[in-house]
Amino acid sequence: MHLVGLLPIWAVVVAAVVGLIRFRRLAQPLRYLALLVGFDALVELAVLALRVLLPTLPNLFLFPLIALGEVALLALAYRAALQSATFSRLMPWVVGAFGLYALVGAWVAFHRVHYPAAIQITADLLQFCLAALYFWKLLRELRVEHLHQDPFFWVSVGLVAFVLGDLFIMLFSNYLLAHYSVGLQRLVLLMVRPCFLLILYCCYGLALWMHPPKANSLSS
Repeated sequence: MHLVGLLPIWAVVVAAVVGLIRFRRLAQPLRYLALLVGFDALVELAVLALRVLLPTLPNLFLFPLIALGEVALLALAYRAALQSATFSRLMPWVVGAFGLYALVGAWVAFHRVHYPAAIQITADLLQFCLAALYFWKLLRELRVEHLHQDPFFWVSVGLVAFVLGDLFIMLFSNYLLAHYSVGLQRLVLLMVRPCFLLILYCCYGLALWMHPPKANSLSS
């Protein structure tokens, strides 16, 4: 695998180690984030091992399941951070509906060689909505004095950067496949997408490393 593809793996493994070391001292929202980072680290290492050891084994059916795990853990983290009764009531229904959609997509992908772009786009939009809810609460309450000291600010910034880049890639991947070549599509997925993943995992690692003030922080 090219060096660009390995950088996000190193970043998420480092972030997972940071989360493991500081887990007992983290507030509840950041504990869910640490679980998410650990989940992503295991997934990245497992996918890398499959590509190296069993390069001919189809693994596209895993991606809807990975998307479901990421959305569910992020939703738990933001529920703990936002402390919104409305969000807490709606979250299980939204995540449950997406879970059903992802499971159907995994079953379809298991029988066909097809990248589940629609599921990834849906997951991206749900994650973007979570970050948007954080920024909306910030603007409504105006009680966080120093944004750079709030870990969930960096989590949300990383999510927005990743989602915007990933949506662009997902929306144009089929266009590249139809009008250019499979090779160009794979180049974009394997070379450009890891750059956005690297930004996301660096933001996750920074959030887990920080020591936020107990007052005026949505992460405490």
